[in-house]
Amino acid sequence: MAYKSGFVALVGRPNVGKSTLLNALLGRKVAIATNKPQTTRNRIVGILHRPEAQIVLVDTPGIHRAEHKLGERMNKTARLSAKDADLIWHLVDISRPPNQEDRWVARFCRESGIPTWLIMNKADLVDHVKERWDPYRELMPYQNQFVVSAARETGLEALVSQAWESMPEGMPYYPEDMVTDQSEDFYVAEVVREQVLELTREEIPYSIAVVVDERIQRRPDLTYVRATIYVEREGQKGILIGDGGKMLKDIGRRARTDLEAYYAHQVFLDLWVKTRERWRDQDAWLKRLGYADPER
Repeated sequence: MAYKSGFVALVGRPNVGKSTLLNALLGRKVAIATNKPQTTRNRIVGILHRPEAQIVLVDTPGIHRAEHKLGERMNKTARLSAKDADLIWHLVDISRPPNQEDRWVARFCRESGIPTWLIMNKADLVDHVKERWDPYRELMPYQNQFVVSAARETGLEALVSQAWESMPEGMPYYPEDMVTDQSEDFYVAEVVREQVLELTREEIPYSIAVVVDERIQRRPDLTYVRATIYVEREGQKGILIGDGGKMLKDIGRRARTDLEAYYAHQVFLDLWVKTRERWRDQDAWLKRLGYADPER
């Protein structure tokens, strides 16, 4: 039997559950997931393995109306990642009717010429899925369609089974013991950012970036991490630190819990907050903070 391998791009508007689906399919957390739109800012790779096949899943930022250079780069990252795929999964939130962003994504998928499947997610939130799916199925001529709940992990077996069958013949792209290609520092920074997203409101979640400045294994059972959370205004810095440092301590405590599960030992997390005005619109700072122009 010939070996099969290929890339599947997960695309959709913000907050349709792409990262939740990626984590569910891999059986482990490689991408942060919150109820805040635009949680995913980068291309996240997850790899499924079988003895005779490999699927490279590519989670992408939600395609949206960009209001700054960061948003433009997120949209560009999503489109470029999908253009390299063998198959596109267009994820939608079946609990809501299609909006303009869903139509943008469908148009991109149609114009790409790449086989595209409609993945109707969040089925656990509705009682009668069939009464809701026609407006989505009419967006474009999809090659296949699936109803799933990434949060409840239902409908995934049929989806993955069909995906294995659809992959082209080819060699494996990654070693069989590799689940993701992201760096350790990237994951640590994302875990911290996830807790900021969970614990803050209004403009704060979208105005922050996290950078790991130092990571040292001080003992076999202890990793030290120093990270900086960047905000755009001094007022945001005060909110993020909180009265007596309470907010920052809560962020650190929750992030440390996730990181200790990741490392399987104790983590000392040293968090700092700094202001960098309008970093989302500055090319140099976007690159420094991990959001370089994907075409350069």
